[in-house]
Amino acid sequence: MTGSLKWEAQTNTTENSCKTLQCSCGTFWELYQQEAIKRLSHMVNVKTNSYRLEIGYEARARRIASVYAKIYLEQEINGNPQLMGRYYWMGLGAFASKTVASVFKHGLTRAGYALAPVDMVRTPVHVFAKGNLWLYMDIAPWHYAWSASSASFQQCLQQRNVATFQHIKQSVLNLPWSQCLSTLNQLKSTKEIESAFSLLPDIESVLSRKNYTRDRNFKVAGKNLLAHLMDIAVQEQRNILQKIVWEDKNVQFQASVQRISHIPDSTLVLAHDYDACAVKKNVFGEYSGEHAKELAELPETVYQEPFSDTIVENYDSRMAWIDKAANKYHRLMLKEKGRQFLEKELAIIATWGNSTASFTVKEDSNDGKI
Repeated sequence: MTGSLKWEAQTNTTENSCKTLQCSCGTFWELYQQEAIKRLSHMVNVKTNSYRLEIGYEARARRIASVYAKIYLEQEINGNPQLMGRYYWMGLGAFASKTVASVFKHGLTRAGYALAPVDMVRTPVHVFAKGNLWLYMDIAPWHYAWSASSASFQQCLQQRNVATFQHIKQSVLNLPWSQCLSTLNQLKSTKEIESAFSLLPDIESVLSRKNYTRDRNFKVAGKNLLAHLMDIAVQEQRNILQKIVWEDKNVQFQASVQRISHIPDSTLVLAHDYDACAVKKNVFGEYSGEHAKELAELPETVYQEPFSDTIVENYDSRMAWIDKAANKYHRLMLKEKGRQFLEKELAIIATWGNSTASFTVKEDSNDGKI
């Protein structure tokens, strides 16, 4: 299926049938890699288990944000509502992927994509879509697998390797930009993944305590929650995005232009809104719109702009901004009203799982696969 976004799932299509099988570590990882791909795909043929990856970049980023939100909210497969919050990065990740979606939708991005020379706008747009897709393909299966069985996760941790897949390898390789798998070491485990998930047993032990309020449990688990988030932040920024997005010369040039123009706005908004104005005070120093009453009661703002000297393509400079945003997210989460606001907004983002493209993409989109 080279050149196509279609793929076929390796699952049983016979209704009301059941067969007991011993699942190897390789199959364990393939199962959850397939789940991740399905979330971004449309069913084409039920009888043949045929799917087609969502073609639109904004729609796909919205779907990814939805998965992240649902994983945080424990609404995904094998989720445990009693442990809501354990997957701490996923909440922040949902807002980040929503920000990527907003960039794809921005009027100047779409106009530039249609009219500007390929390398000036379209190539950077494609590269950002690649990063959004493959970061998701890396991080979502780790979380699916832990939710299914933390014991199996730990037993199989070192055996995740796309190159050794037996059942869905061709489907994975058919995804756009799959050639980056070699750069990403076939999505094998890293020290950051090991560190992040090693914190979960203690986090879960605290969050599951029934003799304390959820607010108190969050505060007790707070140090580990933030450490878990930052481990995954390093995983996504250094091990994934720095390698397949920020080292691209066209992306670096576009980033230098954006630093001068500030268009599109790269402010991280910790709400479902695309526009930062929705959560900022107006010229009269007051909040307005649907969030006005809630925002006025929060301990601090729910947006984080880049520093004036942030060089986003530079890992250390970018991480300084991300660290600031992560700590804002963390402070809000440790306050009851802040956490209620963020989780309400995540619940809205969680509903975006069926997003579809609202425009026709160019033939050079999706690595030339349409």
